[in-house]
Amino acid sequence: MKKGAVVGLLLWMWQPQTFAMNLQEYLKTVESKHKGLQSYQSSQEAALDRREAADIELVPQLTAGVGYLSDKSPLGQFAQLGGTQTTAKDLRLGLGKKFSSGTAVSVTATASEVENEGALLNPMFAKFSYGSLGLSLSQSLWRDAFGRATRLRWQRQDAATEAEVGKYDLQKKALLVEAEAAYWDYIYQSENLKIGRASLERAKRIENWTRRRVNDGISDRADLLSTQALVASRQLTLVSAEDDLAAAKRKIRDFLELTDAEAFPEISGDINQKRPLTSMVDGKDGRVVALDAYLASLNAKAMALVARETEDAYRPDLVLSGSYATNNFQPDKSISDATSKWTDTNLPTWKAGLNFVYLFDTDVKSSAQGAARKDALAAKLQSERRMIDSESAWIELNRRYVEMTKRVDSATEISSLQLQAAKAQADLFNKGRSITANVITAEQDAEEAQLALTKLKSEQRKMEAQGRLFVVVEEK
Repeated sequence: MKKGAVVGLLLWMWQPQTFAMNLQEYLKTVESKHKGLQSYQSSQEAALDRREAADIELVPQLTAGVGYLSDKSPLGQFAQLGGTQTTAKDLRLGLGKKFSSGTAVSVTATASEVENEGALLNPMFAKFSYGSLGLSLSQSLWRDAFGRATRLRWQRQDAATEAEVGKYDLQKKALLVEAEAAYWDYIYQSENLKIGRASLERAKRIENWTRRRVNDGISDRADLLSTQALVASRQLTLVSAEDDLAAAKRKIRDFLELTDAEAFPEISGDINQKRPLTSMVDGKDGRVVALDAYLASLNAKAMALVARETEDAYRPDLVLSGSYATNNFQPDKSISDATSKWTDTNLPTWKAGLNFVYLFDTDVKSSAQGAARKDALAAKLQSERRMIDSESAWIELNRRYVEMTKRVDSATEISSLQLQAAKAQADLFNKGRSITANVITAEQDAEEAQLALTKLKSEQRKMEAQGRLFVVVEEK
């Protein structure tokens, strides 16, 4: 292998390898690498977790405990019977659960072993154990009848969570719209640079033609100076285009979170390819609304449910409760004997009750309910206003898109005609049938028409990206 080939291979291996990337690949990479988007995704997952965590009151709860007591107090329970010291060990177990129906159930088990020192009036209390196994339940018959409060909370949490998740989704889409705008800016600046280079080459050819005509005595030196000024102007435009492209490239790096040491991707995109606005909107059948308006409607729904919850929280309540417990007393026995008799039903204790709770109608109560209702009304009115603005925004976006399409079509025709005119003027000038001023004017007009067309196409692609901020909502 020749030395030059080896050097070339080493240089190729040393240089960072570029990779091609179209719009979809670019946006997918932004989603996977941009920390802002990752934070929105994490926030959405946190919102879903909070909704699940709100059911903490329905989670079964286990309690367990042991205790030891040493009591020499003369005012103790057994001191009155002649005891000088009481020692006791106790065991406690409990399991409680509230159901979505509003029913609260608990099972408790206790066992104790007691020893007393001293001359007791009743020797049976010198050492004994006792235990109990109980079941209790309660049910609201009014405020939370058959789980009404739980269902309201679920509905409110679903609406609030959907609104919160949607808020982060809106922020994600807004950031993707910005990322896509940076993408089309880069495509535009790349096209701008190509147009600038092509324009500079044409200007140099005109300068060379003019120089030959001046040398042949056909043209004046003033014509040569005009063409040289055109070349200088095109060089200045090219420098500006290169600077603009570097700035656009920096934005792409920022969205992709690429360091300067990492290879810049080969961005490829067809700036001429139009996309229907509806193809950018999430959803298929229904009414197209702005995503922020849809979120406002979800917030209004959540606030209405908050108002209903507040109303229910101040309603009277009628609570049915009941309990049943076994009891066993074992003289001269240990704690293990008490636990073995937990299911003995010879000495039960049971009770039932019905409790009524009423909060008087004071200004505090009415103000709390009124505030919730007014908040719900305000959210409803804001939602309705957002829907009106949303409908107007969608209509206006479509109108502007149609007008932009007309402008692009007109600019395409103008650019084509201006390029043909510039070419024709150059041919006439080369044949000695046109003056330098006409050629320069035609060249400038052609370049401006090309730049204007490319800019309009870039703006049209950005306008299409705005469709991401809308969503299709099923009509009810």
